[in-house]
Order: sequence, then C-alpha cells, then structure tokens
Amino acid sequence: MKTLSLFLMAVFLICSLPSVGFSGQPNLTWDHYYDQDMVTDALKQMHKAWPHLTELESLGQSLEGREIWCLTITNEKTGKAETKPAMYVDGAVHGNEIQATEVCLYTAWTLLTKHGQWDRITELLDQASFYIIPTINVDSRARYFTDPGNYNIGRTARVPHDDDRDGLQDEDAPNDLDGDGRILHMRIADPHGQWKTHAGDPRVMVRIKPGEQGQWTRLGHEGLDDDGDGQVNEDGPGYLDMNRNWGFEWQPPSVQNGSGDFPFSTSNTRSLAEFILSRPNIAFGFAFHNYGGMFLRGPGSKLSPPMPPKDLKVFDYLGREGERTVPGYRYLVSMNDLYTTYGDFDEFLYQIFGSYAYVGELYMSAQAAYRGYRDETNGKDGNLWSRRPRLVERQQFNDHLMMGEMFTDWHAFDHPTYGAIEIGGWREFSVRTSPGWMLPDMLHRNAMFVIWTASQMPRIEVEITEIKDLGGGLRRVRVRAVNSGAIPTLSSRARSKKLVRDDLFTLEGEEVNIISGGILVDRYFDEVEAVEHRSWRVPTFVPAFGTREVQWIVEGSGKILVQYDGVRCGVSEVRSVLD
Repeated sequence: MKTLSLFLMAVFLICSLPSVGFSGQPNLTWDHYYDQDMVTDALKQMHKAWPHLTELESLGQSLEGREIWCLTITNEKTGKAETKPAMYVDGAVHGNEIQATEVCLYTAWTLLTKHGQWDRITELLDQASFYIIPTINVDSRARYFTDPGNYNIGRTARVPHDDDRDGLQDEDAPNDLDGDGRILHMRIADPHGQWKTHAGDPRVMVRIKPGEQGQWTRLGHEGLDDDGDGQVNEDGPGYLDMNRNWGFEWQPPSVQNGSGDFPFSTSNTRSLAEFILSRPNIAFGFAFHNYGGMFLRGPGSKLSPPMPPKDLKVFDYLGREGERTVPGYRYLVSMNDLYTTYGDFDEFLYQIFGSYAYVGELYMSAQAAYRGYRDETNGKDGNLWSRRPRLVERQQFNDHLMMGEMFTDWHAFDHPTYGAIEIGGWREFSVRTSPGWMLPDMLHRNAMFVIWTASQMPRIEVEITEIKDLGGGLRRVRVRAVNSGAIPTLSSRARSKKLVRDDLFTLEGEEVNIISGGILVDRYFDEVEAVEHRSWRVPTFVPAFGTREVQWIVEGSGKILVQYDGVRCGVSEVRSVLD
C-alpha cells in the first residue's frame, strides 16, 4: 500500500509539472499544490517566458541548502524595479502553511499573463514593481510533501534545538507507527479520560461534560519514547519560528516561544532582511500564512508604540477593501483580536522601515461546509459561510465532497509503551489546507487584493500651476504634486522617525538662479514655509489622495526642469521655459 501511494504521488507530481504551451507561456494550473521542485520550475518558466518583465534571483540558501527564490516583476522599459514604488509579497514563513506559496505564484502569473491584456495591470507594471518570494521556509515546506507529516507539523525552521534540555537535539520526533506515510493521532480507551465518542459519528471525539463518563484519553501525534526519558514526541525537528525572529520587539524564548537565540538567527530571515534593506522602495508588504480568513495588521504587543492616526486611516481604508474582495475574511488587529506576539515580520517592516504591511491568513474553516439554507438556525440566516463547521459536519464535508480522503479512520495498534491503542485522524491535506478544487477562487481573490493594493501605492503627477512675472527680473514659479493613491509617499511612522529620506521637490535650469523656495501653505495669502539652505530643493511628502504645492522665486530665463523624487514613489517631472 505504501509503495502504491508513493507511485501515485510521483505520477501526480510529474503530471502537474509546469509545461510550456505553443505560445511560449507556461501552462500553470491552480487546482493543486506545488511542491518545492515544482515551485522552482514554475518560477524559471515564468522568467523564461517573460524575460523583459522579470528577474529571478536567489536571496540565499536555507540550512539544508535550498534556494530562497525572489521573482521581481516590472516593465523595465519604463524604469528599473528599484526606481518605482514596490509591493513585497511572501509566503510560507511557516512550512506547513503551504497555500501561501500558491498565492504568491498565482499573483505573479496573473501579472505576467494579463500584462498587455488588462489595461490596469499593464499600467501598473509600467508604474510599480513587485518583489515576490513564494516560499521563505523552503526546508519545512519541501518536507511537507516528502516526509511523513501532519497538518500541524513542519511549522518552524529546521534549526536543531534541545526542546527537553537533555543535551540532545531533535532526538524524539513523531513516528509513522503504522507505516502509512502520515503522522496521525493516537488515543487509548480510558473510562477516566476527558473525551468520549460523538453520538452522531464514531470518528468524532468531544470533551465530556462534568459528571459524564469518559471513554478516551488523547495521546498526541503518533510516536514513541525514542530517547527513553519517559516522554513521547517531546523533541522534534527544530523549533525556531521564523515569524518570531525578526528585529523589532524581539523577545527571548522565555517570553516568546520559538524566537531563536537572537534576531535573524536563521539564514532565511537574515537573507530577507538584507534584501529588504537594499530595497527602500518597498511601500507595502503582504506576508501570507494560513489559516482563519484574516488580514492582520500590528501592533502585535503592548510594547509597540501607538500607531499614528494617519497611518491607521490608511490601514483601515485598505483593510476594508480586503474584506470586500475576499468575502468572509476579516480585517483585524493582531494584539487586540488574536493574541500577543513579538518579533513579527509585518511589525518589522512597518516599525523599522515605515512600510505598511498585512499578514494574510488564508482559508476559512467555515468553507468546509456541508449545509443548506434549511440547516441554518430557524432557516433564516442564509449565509452558508457564517460559522465554523461542527466536527460532525466537517466529517460530512469529507464524506460527501472528498469521498472520505481527508480522514483516516481509527484503527487498532499495539504500542510498545501504551499497549492497545488506536491511530487515526485528519490527514496532512485537510484541516489547514483546502482541497485542490477549492484553491482557484481563494488564489484569485487574494491575488487581486494584492494587485489592487499595489495600485494604491503613491502615484505622483507634477504640474506647473503658475509662472508669474514679479518685475525686476524675478519670477514666481508654483508647482503642484498630486498623489492619486491611497498610500502616502511616506508613512507617518517613516517621517516621524526619519526611517528614509524625505521626498525632494526640485527646480533646475542652466540660466536660472534660485532666490528662495519652500512649501506653499496658502496660495491665496501667499504663505510659504521657506527652506533655509539649498532652496532649489524642498524636502516634503504627499499625503494619501492629497497634494503638495511648492513655490520658488527665481531670476533668469530659459528651460527649467521640475522634479518630484521620492524613495517610495519614484521620479515624476515636468518641463517648461521661462521667457
């Protein structure tokens, strides 16, 4: 049976490998999951098919020697990627949260296949860049497809760690006791246990109520006492949570489990941090996880400083659009609506670099629904995705929509320590991951939210609003920068902490002498905040959906060039002539 399962998996992977169609474009399909080799192949195929729009590079290698790929996407005919506002997208910092990689791949595929077909995407790649890192935790995600596993195994980096403090590392991992290629769960009959069989489905266990007779004790994942210390599965592979290893509000493992010995203590997070540091044009970031159906923003803990009100408005505006784009997903605050965490990526990106960021938690358990209108309370709700499925209903979903393939029935096993036990439970492609046939809708909706958010990055147009002769050889030049995006050219966090340089409004002319310059506060009363030095350039920023006006007093004539130059909005310019 094991040999047959491996053969069928091999056939599936071979048949699912990306191929190239007659058009030269890769024929990627989105109703299945891509293992690490398939991810690499898909990225290389996309780069080969669209070399004028992409750059493929490795940001570094993991502990086990796998490449951490980044696909950069932009139209280089309109400027290099680093000269445009950029959207950062990554996935699978937790290795068992595998569909995050698919969202990244699908986002890239949509941008590339629709460039030249959809006007808005064509225009977007003219004006913006995308840095897409499909898989951060390449080791654990790769092993999710090859090793005996479980939907809750493989979250962390495979950095050896002595979990039980016995001087050994990773010596007592779960074991595939029945040889089916999976790590399921164990239970033992126990009249004093805290669990009983559900009356409606013998596969389901529920907690007993006070005074009820117990039937089962849960023993955790399949496993043995490999090191003979009287514990089972207490020291599995690794434990370094790469989403607790970033360099803002990092806390030691005594405070934050899995944080590592110090920030960036794994090559994966270190490589990504170095990449982000070299790309100050990143205006927004998405980090995809699973599951729960959420778009999360910071703060992650009370240690984080209060968020400036103007930045909060940006997050709220974008987050509410996310709720509409992906119905059922909620826009939430990590600390308030979930739990306290330290050393998170989204906080690192916002607090250290001043770039806005969301965590996207993919897939809602409510989607594993087997119910109709009349099954809802009083038959009046009508929203079939309004609640999580009960355990029996999840089994009905498994039976009727997956023919039972998501769950292994409980079966007897003679355990060397516990004696007569039963093994069974949900398989690896079940609770946290949707069936393949459910993927396309989820991928498209999340990718389109990413792409829409990218369209809201700062977009600056510059116009000369006035050239006025003041007499005596002097002229007044007034210029306006207009931001049509919902994201300012610099966040309030970036400006208040000077995390990146100010934007620069400049005026130049070979035969022009700049007398003074500054922000035009009130054009009607001629109120100007003049700069004290180098008045040909005015440090500033442009708010969301806003404008910024400047004024120069100049003498001379001839051609002039006015530029607006921002780290996160690129360069926009306008030319004129002073007669």
